[in-house]
Amino acid sequence: MDWVFFGGLAAGAAFLAGRAIVGQKQTVAAANASGLVPVRDLTHIPEALQRTALWSMAEGGFESRVVHGVISKGSEDVDVTAFDLETLRERRGEWAFLPVEPPFRIAGSISIVVCEIDRVFPHYVLKRAGRGDDMADDDMLERGASLAKLARDGLGMARSHPAEMPPTLDDKLLEVGLAPNWRAYGKDTVVLAELVAAGLNDTLRRADRRDLVIELIDSLVIVYPAARDVDGADAFADLTTTALTIVDGLMAASPRVTFR
Repeated sequence: MDWVFFGGLAAGAAFLAGRAIVGQKQTVAAANASGLVPVRDLTHIPEALQRTALWSMAEGGFESRVVHGVISKGSEDVDVTAFDLETLRERRGEWAFLPVEPPFRIAGSISIVVCEIDRVFPHYVLKRAGRGDDMADDDMLERGASLAKLARDGLGMARSHPAEMPPTLDDKLLEVGLAPNWRAYGKDTVVLAELVAAGLNDTLRRADRRDLVIELIDSLVIVYPAARDVDGADAFADLTTTALTIVDGLMAASPRVTFR
């Protein structure tokens, strides 16, 4: 009947409108807590983000709660963007892991802070021991709530896959004497060893959050907890603060690119 059809359309429109309003409120709350401002998307972030292990494990995705700003650090400014990412793999009902030794996975929805600074780094992934290392499959509740995951199970398709390794990384651990519970991957031991000698381990101890991942690539410092997103505006702001603590240490341990 026509009234059933149009009633369904109205209900669907109301649901989408309500979800948009909730999303806007969450974004504003995250912006207020972190001292940043809401922005529409990630187009201002350099394309190096798309060459990270994070992007390889996620295969891109759908961002929300995007906030951005420029934070002054003495004589230097740091361009900061924080956001949540629902991975494309999550939409497809699967998850991925980075095939390193030992491997680790990321969750289907994760919170990320990207900082652009006046430095240039080789590509490194630094990982703090945590839940992502367990390589635990999605639980029954997570799979039961996803039509895509139920469909994959029904078709007998694999739930997880190794991500494509970025060519700038290596699967072996770098032996550079990192702080306890931290490990690193990359191809250039020299630069990371220099960072450690200049005090990077003190920074890692201050940012000693379980399951934390730090990626350095070109001018970007990318920080995210591997196996989960962060709930609430205050926790979102705490992750941003942690990322800025890491940035402080990296800036102190490495020379600027721009001469002033």
